[in-house]
Amino acid sequence: MKIFKNIDIQKDENTLAFLIKEALEGKAPFEESGQNALQITPSIKNSYGVITKENEITRYSVTLDVEYRLYDKKTKKVVFKNKVSATSDYSAAVTFTGFATEIARKDTYERLADTVAEKMITDILISNLSEYAP
Repeated sequence: MKIFKNIDIQKDENTLAFLIKEALEGKAPFEESGQNALQITPSIKNSYGVITKENEITRYSVTLDVEYRLYDKKTKKVVFKNKVSATSDYSAAVTFTGFATEIARKDTYERLADTVAEKMITDILISNLSEYAP
C-alpha cells in the first residue's frame, strides 16, 4: 500500500482523534514525512435509553462522525475529502461501578475508531485507484 507512505496524519488534540490515528496507523504504513496530509476532525453523539422498567440497565448509543480531507502539504490543495460515521452501543447496569461503565464506554470508542479507520482507508484507496493501478 504505497499510497499511505506518502500521507502524514494530522489531527485535533483530543482522545477520539488519537484513537482514530492509532487505528489508521495500525492498518496502513502512514509516514510523517509524506507530501500529503490527512486532516481528521471527529465528533461524537451520545444518546441513551432505559432498557428495563426498574431502571436497572441503561443502554447508550454512540455515533462517531469523522470529516477528513487529504491535501498536498505544499500547495494546500485538497485532493480528496469525505465524511464517515459509525455507531455502536454499550450497556451499563445500576450495579456496575463507574469504572466498569467507563471501560465499556472506552471500548466502544475504540471499536468506533477502528471502524471509521477502515472506512477511511477504503475511501482513500478507491479515490486513488487509477493513480496506482498497474
